[in-house]
Amino acid sequence: MNSANRRNAVLALVLAAFMSWADVFYVSPAGRDDDARDGRTPETAWASLPWALERVPEKHEIRVAAGEFWLERPLRPRSGHRIVGSAAVGAAATRLRSAAGWAVGPSASPEAYLVVLERTTNVWLRNLSLASTVEARADGAARLRDCVGVRLESLWVEDFEWNGLLLEHSSGLVVSNCVVRNASRQKRPHHGGQVRTRWIKHSVLTRNTIESDLPTGYGYKGGGHEIVRVERNLIRVASEFSIVSVHENEYGLDIGRNDLKRCVSVPKSGQGTNPGRLGFAHSVRIHHNCVTDSYTVEGPRNHLRVDRNHVRCEKIGGRVYTHHGGISHGPLWIHHNLAENADRNFVWMNEGLAENITVVHNTVWLADAGDRTGSILDAWSGERLNNWIVHNNIFVCAPSRPRRLMPAARGVPAKITATHNLLVNVLEPPPGNVVADDPGLCLSGGQPLP
Repeated sequence: MNSANRRNAVLALVLAAFMSWADVFYVSPAGRDDDARDGRTPETAWASLPWALERVPEKHEIRVAAGEFWLERPLRPRSGHRIVGSAAVGAAATRLRSAAGWAVGPSASPEAYLVVLERTTNVWLRNLSLASTVEARADGAARLRDCVGVRLESLWVEDFEWNGLLLEHSSGLVVSNCVVRNASRQKRPHHGGQVRTRWIKHSVLTRNTIESDLPTGYGYKGGGHEIVRVERNLIRVASEFSIVSVHENEYGLDIGRNDLKRCVSVPKSGQGTNPGRLGFAHSVRIHHNCVTDSYTVEGPRNHLRVDRNHVRCEKIGGRVYTHHGGISHGPLWIHHNLAENADRNFVWMNEGLAENITVVHNTVWLADAGDRTGSILDAWSGERLNNWIVHNNIFVCAPSRPRRLMPAARGVPAKITATHNLLVNVLEPPPGNVVADDPGLCLSGGQPLP
């Protein structure tokens, strides 16, 4: 079974499980935690989720009314529990908060989350607002470990210490239509993420808004993915990266159709396993995103595909693709991207070794970068690269600041085969390319959407 069929089979089983809930129980601020009540109607509702979770068997739904619910210890839903609030925002919201007597405290304990799921299956959290308070700051909203088929949908997650959502060693996860804000306030000793994953498989994170105006924490931080889609998300963070995965084992990670303010960082300092041996077409694919950083993709990463992105550089000093040290024999494909206002370079090779890079069918406008201006394709020495293929691209340099396509010295031209490109305002263009002063191109029309 190929990777797409495996993914669809797993998700079909997960969705089938979500259709099998039996009875409904109720929790309300107007309720009462009393065994004389059965919780089966709004009139006989219980008052707290901890009370309800102790009494509701697996595979049943708990509906939680609007209002504030203060937690002194983590909630632990059972397999098959479906916890549905009234709304995630507004006057009708169901709000879960860490109480002044929060039992865990800011100790970086695995338990320091409002909801803790371990070795559970088919749990659904929906329409809930989860936040901690200054008096009792929790590490995060939800922590999953060794779970299957958990669905987090329409949650508002805000103001946590370490990771808003922490998803570990789990499969068949769906995280959708959530808002995660300022949920990684501390560095312990490294930065966490508004959403943090480790070793997840056959999962999707989609249509979420991930935001932070704090100088800490990544947007999405992951590692060890297998058939995971991070797609159609809006990620706006004030510092660090929008998305980062520095793990050596990445198989079928798909980052697509996101709106990103900052860099996507997926470096692997040495050559990772060929994903083709496990039936995957790529280690990581980054495609159809809108990125407004001038430092767009950070490598190296073998079997990486960067395609069909709209890059609109809004800051100075960056490169669109950067190889920062390490050894990568490739392959790496950079194709069909549209880049505006690229600053120092389009592709930049730093330390290490970068081999078998294919750059084709890109359209790139380069800025007048002043004394920052480098070559379009830049590498310090030919000893650091090999077998770069650069065909069928459009490279337009600013008339006020022409550039070279690549460095003329240090053995670099011998390692780059660059032909059949349209070059505008390029100094000393190599033979085999088309040179034009004014090809009739203009930056107009509707902006491509992620």
